[in-house]
Amino acid sequence: MSIEESPQGRLSMSLRQIEVFRAIMITGSVSEAARMLFVAQPSVSRVLSVTEERLGLLLFERARGRLYPTPEAKQIFEEVEAAYAGVQRVDDLVRALVEGRSGKLNVVCSPSLGVHLVPRAIALFNQQYPELPVHFEPLTHNNLVPRVMFGKNYVGVSMFEVVHPNLATEPLVTVPLVCVSPRGWLPGSKTVRLRDLKGRPWIDYGHETPLGRVVGSAFGSEIRPRPTVEVRSAMSACSLVEEGVGVALVDPLCLDATRRQRIDVRPLRPEIALKVQAVYSISEPLSHQAKVFLEVLRKVLNPGSQISPDATWW
Repeated sequence: MSIEESPQGRLSMSLRQIEVFRAIMITGSVSEAARMLFVAQPSVSRVLSVTEERLGLLLFERARGRLYPTPEAKQIFEEVEAAYAGVQRVDDLVRALVEGRSGKLNVVCSPSLGVHLVPRAIALFNQQYPELPVHFEPLTHNNLVPRVMFGKNYVGVSMFEVVHPNLATEPLVTVPLVCVSPRGWLPGSKTVRLRDLKGRPWIDYGHETPLGRVVGSAFGSEIRPRPTVEVRSAMSACSLVEEGVGVALVDPLCLDATRRQRIDVRPLRPEIALKVQAVYSISEPLSHQAKVFLEVLRKVLNPGSQISPDATWW
């Protein structure tokens, strides 16, 4: 026996019947209820008639063109209003989520991305969702991965490849490794090869660091120079280059317009590519706001776009 054929099914009210019943209770007439629901008056009359017949209850007394609710109708209406209040709370929550008035955006990123690119994306995102709180934190690679994996609703932005069975990744942009030096140290050509750096003071990274491994791949089988200074981040390397300490290979993501005016920046040949990617937990799909943020970040990372601060990576 189906629900509709059972005694419980015959006594139930459909959502449409509840909607019509509520409109009549609020307005006090069939015609006003029809106007409230944007339907024809005969449709409301028909639904009311079917409802009363189905329930076996008289819901309204008719007198002088008006409808007066019976005690049973008043009791049903109390429950209907309680249900509608719950529906309204759900609707309010959905609107708040869509409009960015509920929830929180948690962003962690590689230090180079945290210099100016991710902050710019957050600023643009904030213009769309000014009421949504944002947690932003640059982290080294060995701290970024655990934070995304074990934190709640985190989206990471890494300039190094992330491979883990519990993490999902999305490509954002591919950028080339570049050479930076004090003004006038490099040859006049538009590109630089490692042999052009021979004899120059060398700023290097710890070989166990992600950037240190990338630089190691650039040298390949060639002898890696003994460093004048060893650092752990591209920002530290750039600061030393500004001070005239030596030359270095860095990702272009840490170079803002001001720094580019103080040092020479050249693309390296042969090219070494860095793949920037979004990282998030497989068990926690991205929220609507996180997806919007990544779209904004993609535009910021695209050289030459209207909102990108750089026309080129070098």
